[in-house]
Amino acid sequence: MGYWEFNKENGLKGVEPTLEELPDGRIVAHPDLNNPAVLSNDNIADSLRTSRLAREQFDRDFDSLDLESQARLRELIAENPRRTSLERDPQDFSDDVQSKGVRSIPVRTTGPHGGRWNGGRG
Repeated sequence: MGYWEFNKENGLKGVEPTLEELPDGRIVAHPDLNNPAVLSNDNIADSLRTSRLAREQFDRDFDSLDLESQARLRELIAENPRRTSLERDPQDFSDDVQSKGVRSIPVRTTGPHGGRWNGGRG
């Protein structure tokens, strides 16, 4: 199971609890007794957004989940595309910026020195 293992269960498993608003305004969550969510939608969305490993193992494990769990996760992704999209890895971003900077340095390819370094002489 790897990344999604939580208390020896697949953390992607289960359905969200039913929410009830009490007369005093408090919200009470009633977990599904037959298929309770192991991890909340918020935990799953945050992991999908910030971890490449979470995304890879999510894609790998998705088909092995029961249909109710798959429906819950499909709905989570459809309703929250920005929260569940993998952000760029900071190292990848840094590498791209550095690479672009290096590629933008002018290189002499014609003229009297034809691209050869001339020891700093014009």
